[in-house]
This record gives sequence, structure tokens and C-alpha cells, in this order.
Amino acid sequence: MNKERDDIPLWTWLNGQFLFQFQEELEKNPSKTISEFFNDFCNEPFPGSNKCNFYQTKNQGTIIILLYGLMVIPKEIWEKTNTNFPFKTKEKFTFNPPTDTNISTLEFLRLFRNSIAHANFSLDTNTEKWTFWNINRSNIKNFEVSVKHFDLGLFTAEIGKYYLNDVRPK
Repeated sequence: MNKERDDIPLWTWLNGQFLFQFQEELEKNPSKTISEFFNDFCNEPFPGSNKCNFYQTKNQGTIIILLYGLMVIPKEIWEKTNTNFPFKTKEKFTFNPPTDTNISTLEFLRLFRNSIAHANFSLDTNTEKWTFWNINRSNIKNFEVSVKHFDLGLFTAEIGKYYLNDVRPK
């Protein structure tokens, strides 16, 4: 594993701290702006460091928790026989061997979901690229895609909108 991937639990914890502390701060001081809170949060002491001034909300913990919540937990939506997911962001993904570039949207979503569920992914912050893969029951890699961090954010937004508008029970 690499440091960026190893740091996902840290980023997830920081995201939780940011949100919980923001809510607590609003209860005490409802006129405090997000910007003021963000600056205060980044200047707080952080375990193992003087300040949390490296914090940013668009981080690998945010991406993974969103993907997990949108794709892994509601797995029944990806186990159907078809989908009307528009997949406008498909061209943002690079299909690496052995993945067929003509893979159906539903099969892509299933294998991508499995990648997240089994933590089969890596992140390279130098190239800002995520790679996701699936290992089948025969222990053979049958899926691998790469995507830029920004584009993964676009895909996550597309999945979220699909879930909220088309899937989620009204």
C-alpha cells in the first residue's frame, strides 16, 4: 500500500471531526461563518503535529466514504438485471487490461462496486490518479480502471444524483 491510501482512515476521521465540531460550534455560535470555522479548525492542535493546517475537505477520505455509502451499502440497486444510470462520466475512466472497453454500464458498476467493497484500489497523488480493480472467485483480476481524482469526484456526483433522483424510495 502507499501512504495516500494508508491515510484514508485519517482523512475520514478528520472529516468527521470537522463536521461534528462545526455542528457543535453552530449550536454555541450560530453567527460563525464556515470560513471562520474552517480557519479555526485548521489552526487547532492535531495529534502528532502542531496544527491541522493541511486539512482540505476534498480528500481521499471524502471520496471513499461517498463511494462506499452510494455504491456498497445500497448493493441491491447494482444487482438488478438492468440500469438506467446515464454514466455520462464513462469517458473519464481509462480501461486497463484485462477490462473490455465495451463493458456494459451495469457490469462496470458491479465490478467497480466490488473494488470499493473489497478495498481493491490505489491512489497516486503525484499523478492524481485512482486505480480500481476486481479479483474474481478464481483469484484472477478481471477488471481494472483508472481515473483522475477530479473526474472521480464528477462520477461520485453523478452516482449521488442518480441515487437521489431515480433510486431512493420517495
